[in-house]
Amino acid sequence: MNGQSVLDKIIDTYRPNFDVEEPYEYHGEVYDAYAGFSMTSAKYVLVKRAELWRAHCFEHAFFQCRDVIHAGDILRFQKQLLEYMEPELVRGGEPEPVKDHMYTYLTGVFVSEKAVSPETVQVLKKSKFRKNYRFAVRGFSEERTVLFDLENRKIYGNSAAKDLIKGYKKMFSL
Repeated sequence: MNGQSVLDKIIDTYRPNFDVEEPYEYHGEVYDAYAGFSMTSAKYVLVKRAELWRAHCFEHAFFQCRDVIHAGDILRFQKQLLEYMEPELVRGGEPEPVKDHMYTYLTGVFVSEKAVSPETVQVLKKSKFRKNYRFAVRGFSEERTVLFDLENRKIYGNSAAKDLIKGYKKMFSL
């Protein structure tokens, strides 16, 4: 299975619930695809004006397939996440997210056709971003990063991506 077919299979799982754009350029970095998701849940009594609670949930996923993924690719994604993704996609340029924001996942999915170096895996596993807004009253945002090493048939991820890794392992029988 080559990198593009793996990437296509992953993106196809996102299509039913996400808005997918292929390819996608974001602040100078070109990604093979971007998938955006937003959901609003609310509970009310009898009429919509008698609302008990409301929650806005988001995910922004960026996909890259390369011959070899290097530590620099992961670090570039991390830098973009801190400088552009969190301020623009989560907070919309404001000091904090919208009222009733529950969570936003900022997800990076990298597919490497050849073996990745131990340094790249170490950088990936150490990558971590989680930010609470107003002591989590306005929700949180979190980075989830996953790396597919197709040559060694392995999937790596940071600590926040455990659920993604579990699902991908079932999907690809790794």
